[in-house]
Amino acid sequence: MKNKILLALLLAAVPVFISCSKEDRREVKQTIDSASTTLGRDVDTLLNSTLSRDSLFEKTAFEPLDPGKLKVKELRSIMNDIFDNYVDIKEELEEDDSADVVKQAEEMKKILMSTATSAAQYEKSTEWKNWLTTFEKITADLSGAKDLMTQRKFFSEMSVSLENMITKFGVKGKDVYKLTCTSLDPKNFWFTDSKDLDNPYFGKDKTNEKSEKCIKVVKGWKFD
Repeated sequence: MKNKILLALLLAAVPVFISCSKEDRREVKQTIDSASTTLGRDVDTLLNSTLSRDSLFEKTAFEPLDPGKLKVKELRSIMNDIFDNYVDIKEELEEDDSADVVKQAEEMKKILMSTATSAAQYEKSTEWKNWLTTFEKITADLSGAKDLMTQRKFFSEMSVSLENMITKFGVKGKDVYKLTCTSLDPKNFWFTDSKDLDNPYFGKDKTNEKSEKCIKVVKGWKFD
């Protein structure tokens, strides 16, 4: 956003520069030079951060998946709705938005009800039923939590349960990454299907939030 503002200021300064007196033009030129330097520095910082982030994800140790043991694509496609809503909850925690965490947890309840019906024709195992029951309980606990500390506690439990879903039932058409942070308890990990380092356990507290020294990509899975 700051880069866009600076660029807009530079463009806006052009007509002013033309109509100014010689002395005024000198001052405008100094302002433009200063803004250009700042813009260039910000672009460099942004570029270096992006390259560092990509490098971090490129080192991911993807766990091999046996195609013969993967669930059918129809079931894994249904699991995508659960994963996507989990990411929505994660993003609300990153923003410290407790109220919207509750809203997304309520949305997860609806998704799980739909999933139970849709998945019944593809998966009938006790393992599936046990997982669904556990995840429903965690979701209910999360939807009832009103403060961020408690919500992050249940989000941690949800992440543990989600890993069971990922490894036992899978998703469809996603590269899934498991991330953790050296400043956190090892049990406080999270998942993403995009290359971002946003940390749901720190939220808007920028301490180590996106630092490559803190964030570690533990492993990943590639689903076709």
